[in-house]
This record gives sequence, structure tokens and C-alpha cells, in this order.
Amino acid sequence: MGGAARRIATLVAVVLGITACASAVVGLLSGAALGRAVSAGFYIVGCFLIVLGFVSGVRGPVRPKGKDEDARPLAAWFGTGIFGSGARTATADERVDALSTAWLFLLLGLGLVLAGVLVDSRVGFT
Repeated sequence: MGGAARRIATLVAVVLGITACASAVVGLLSGAALGRAVSAGFYIVGCFLIVLGFVSGVRGPVRPKGKDEDARPLAAWFGTGIFGSGARTATADERVDALSTAWLFLLLGLGLVLAGVLVDSRVGFT
């Protein structure tokens, strides 16, 4: 197995494990069935990652120029640093990185939703 495949497999295992453990704890504290709590956790986190992947994938090709590149992103959201020094076109590396990140979030989210379907007792696989 190559280095990239090993890192992706590790990432998937860590996300599945953390989500399953956190969902199980929340489910046990709320009195829900363990399988139902874990499947709901997979659905919630998976859908969040899908939305995050979509949002990061539709980012435009324009980036801030100059001092705004070093500005905190939160300040830019509230209008205090939005392209104060102008705008520039994103480099090819930045666009490739943005698309790779979007695909990673989308596929990881779809994997979590699929894991939720497999764990969910109402679906009929278990």
C-alpha cells in the first residue's frame, strides 16, 4: 500500500472511530440504543462533511492580494479585510489544492453516510 493510500486509510479509520465513540457516549447518556446513536452520528458528521466539501469546492478563483493574505479569515468574513488591497487570480496549485480538499471532504462524508446506513438497524442490513 502506498504512502497516500495509507494516510487516507488512517484518516478514514480515525474519523470513523472518533465519530463512533462520541456518538456512543452521547447515545448512552441520552438513553438511546447504541446502534441507533452510532448511525445517527455517522449521518450527522457525514452530512456536515458533504456540505463542507461542497462549500470548499465552489470557492471562486479570486484570492486576496497583498496584506489581506495574512489577515485572519474570521476578520475577512465580517468585512474588515475583504480584498482591501485588491484581488488576484488563484494559482494553479491553489486551485488543485482546493479541488483536492473538496473531494476529500465529499468522499469522506459519503463514506460516513454509507457507514451509517450499514450500522442502522432500520435499514435491514444488520
